[in-house]
Amino acid sequence: MLVSTAVVMYMGEKRARLRATTIEGYESALRRHVLPRWGSVDVERIDPDDVQRWVDGFELAGAAEKAYKTLRQVVRWCMRRLRLRIADPTAGVELPRKAPYRPRVLSARQERDMLRGIAGAPFEAVVLCAATLGLRRCEACGLDWSDVDFRSGRVHVRRGMHVVGGHEVVTPPKTDRSDRVLTLPAFALKRLRKIAAGRRRGRMCAMGPDQVARALKRWCITRGLPWVPMQCLRHSWATISIGSGTPLADVALCLGHSTQQTCFEHYLVRTSDICRRAAKSYAAAIMGT
Repeated sequence: MLVSTAVVMYMGEKRARLRATTIEGYESALRRHVLPRWGSVDVERIDPDDVQRWVDGFELAGAAEKAYKTLRQVVRWCMRRLRLRIADPTAGVELPRKAPYRPRVLSARQERDMLRGIAGAPFEAVVLCAATLGLRRCEACGLDWSDVDFRSGRVHVRRGMHVVGGHEVVTPPKTDRSDRVLTLPAFALKRLRKIAAGRRRGRMCAMGPDQVARALKRWCITRGLPWVPMQCLRHSWATISIGSGTPLADVALCLGHSTQQTCFEHYLVRTSDICRRAAKSYAAAIMGT
């Protein structure tokens, strides 16, 4: 069976099970990388050495990994569903080393200046929640006024908003733990009450995720405000919280992660404050104070 035929069957099955955003990612990798190289090749004739050379030919390590893993998914699906008795040609392939991901983050002072500077912006409510709750961009843009308890400050995060094929799509939370209830800081709740102006239902912001991200960047740059991409507000929240002494387990829970390891690997950016606290604790123990 040709890889192109296998892809049609594979995607036909996956569309009924996976989120629209995941499907869009698969289709992009298949269209841009997998089918141009492997579409006319029989699945049973894929050579492991050819796969390795293909992977080595990518300029970007991230693109190589995405393309390779998508091909591997299709091949292993064929082996399982079509009962192909072949050695997995994608096994043992070595991926190029990716540079460590170092997201830009705001300090507490920079974030305070940014939040003050966006007062009155049409996207203020969404960015305020994203920054002070550590939300994913899609989660912040998916918030409804009905998700906020204006007495307690609790916010129920239960949906995400994405743009798929040029259309806005509302999806369930990314994982089971992503469906969570968080609490706004007092200053953020006070400001959100003013922005809501008595509203208790309806979308918090009429703009889509991409529109909010672009508008935030334009607003901050033209006014000389501190700025990072909207997704990095989540990194900033985690970094500020951990640096201020919040246990890693608590931060991971608030971020909606399934494990602490994910939080440690991807959201622990600045460690100087943590190391400083550790040094003080060690010195206190040695000196008996």
